[in-house]
Amino acid sequence: MNTYSNNGNDEPGSIIAAVIQFLPSQHKLFGDGLLFIEALILTLVSVYATRLIGVPEPGLIGIVLASAAMTPSLNRILALNRARIWSEEGNGRRVNLESIISGLSLFFGMFSAFIIIGITNSDSVIMEDFNFIVTRIHLDPNAVLSPERFSHGASIFQNNISVLMTLIIMAFIYRSLGAMFALGWNAGVWGVTMVLFMGGGRDTDLNSVVYAIIILIAILPHLITEAASYLVGALAAIFLSRGLTIYKINDTRINRVLAAVGSLALLAVGLVVAGALLENYIPRLVLELI
Repeated sequence: MNTYSNNGNDEPGSIIAAVIQFLPSQHKLFGDGLLFIEALILTLVSVYATRLIGVPEPGLIGIVLASAAMTPSLNRILALNRARIWSEEGNGRRVNLESIISGLSLFFGMFSAFIIIGITNSDSVIMEDFNFIVTRIHLDPNAVLSPERFSHGASIFQNNISVLMTLIIMAFIYRSLGAMFALGWNAGVWGVTMVLFMGGGRDTDLNSVVYAIIILIAILPHLITEAASYLVGALAAIFLSRGLTIYKINDTRINRVLAAVGSLALLAVGLVVAGALLENYIPRLVLELI
């Protein structure tokens, strides 16, 4: 089934998405690749166009624009999810997994765009465009990433669970728009932070490319796990938000919705725990090799 097909009359959120929809995407892997490309291009265009017209904090405004433009794409993923779950009894886990992978394609498209923006601009430009990120995490752009930064399992879990709860609330209230903004925000924070940490390698004896690869190896495992947890939590919140407004209490379908929401919520929390464990151990083990 076409992952990227336009279900119903849902308008694409941008001309970029409209053009991409003309490409055949009968295979899911290719369809997810198109979602990645859409997110990558839209994020780059949003940030640079906002900077070009002189809007303050173009990084923040770029996240808002790109997230809003990609909301119809997330809606199509959810519409396909609903159609397949209700038509294929007992197949919910596989369908939800495919939806999560499609959602992660959007997230990593945005994340890659912020990596590109960070690499192709000076630290001073990044500090100006993304000052809201640098100020929020109190990041020193000249700091070298050290193993000690990650040995705080309990506090890591508390922070990640609070992020998950915030995202769930946003997705419950604003549905796809809230979910996309939360994912875009995290993509921006992680992308910019990672690039600034890579820049810290200039003060080490390692080749800059080698140091950047080490940073990616150290951070990507927990980043992927945390992103998946946030997306799963967002799906649970959106399913609950829709179910409560569509189905009556005595409708048997609401029980199935609640069961799916409960399973997804437990999975999201489990992924947060796994992400905290990975963040507590993997970066420290990798960085101690430097």
